Amino acid sequence: MEDYEAAFLQRTVDVEVLNTAGRRTAAMHFGGIAIECLLKYLIFTSLPESANWEWKTATNDPGHTFNNPKHDYQSALRCHNKLWSRVQRSPYVLKVA
Repeated sequence: MEDYEAAFLQRTVDVEVLNTAGRRTAAMHFGGIAIECLLKYLIFTSLPESANWEWKTATNDPGHTFNNPKHDYQSALRCHNKLWSRVQRSPYVLKVA
């Protein structure tokens, strides 16, 4: 099982260090990774207590229907009903620059 909360916290520290060092491009990259880890953590915390914190696969039924969204933020957001409904009310969140 991956610890997405710990990964989020570690990547947040990385972002701060890189930003302080003036390495803004790397800080932005790691910022995206931090957001991805936070979204995956929020998905797992929204599961019923009886479900395992593992992604559903063809050979693994953890008690929920969520497949790993990989690096697709929209897929990750869709896994979390509350977040997805908030995004629907604020569509600029998904706007690509």
